[in-house]
Amino acid sequence: MALKLLNPGLRPLGMFDLDDSHAGAVNGGEYVQLKTEAAVGAEGYAADVGQLEDVASIVNFELASRTAGRLGGLADEGGEEYGTLFGSLIGSNAGKATLVSGAVVLGPTTDRASGKVTVWAQAGLYGVNGQNDAELTAAAANTAIHASGAGVLQTTAGGTDQVAIYVGAMSDSSLVSTTNTAAGEAATTEYHAVFFTGNAQA
Repeated sequence: MALKLLNPGLRPLGMFDLDDSHAGAVNGGEYVQLKTEAAVGAEGYAADVGQLEDVASIVNFELASRTAGRLGGLADEGGEEYGTLFGSLIGSNAGKATLVSGAVVLGPTTDRASGKVTVWAQAGLYGVNGQNDAELTAAAANTAIHASGAGVLQTTAGGTDQVAIYVGAMSDSSLVSTTNTAAGEAATTEYHAVFFTGNAQA
């Protein structure tokens, strides 16, 4: 799963501390929401986010469903495409990686490397995949998208406020190789395009 920037807001909200209980759980494209952590001593954080602290608590983000009036956005895992510091290596040590064994991503994801998360909080068009593909595949254009308690985008409301609007499934996006369709095969869905409505929505 990964967050893909299609036509996003101009800049991300920035690198913020992620709740330690969610370390390793960010796969990209989940909804995260700002919260305060009361027990400062129990929550570790990088030194350069310590300014986001008041007398008794630290401000950080957690995977969550959306609550209107609270600051939130889509999480970038920093593991694929945008956000990957060292790129992706095609071929393993001996150069024998295949589609079966996969490619090796160089460097850890941001939540594991620094305990931070990049939050895209501005309205815009984003791509998500691997979250709840079966439910999103069945969605029609203009379907309201909500977030589960774990931040996963879904069509099921579950009493939560709307996060995005479903646009459509993206397939055969490659411009430098023969697509499945051009080769006479069925196009496969690579990711789903959603319009994140941003924080201005009530």
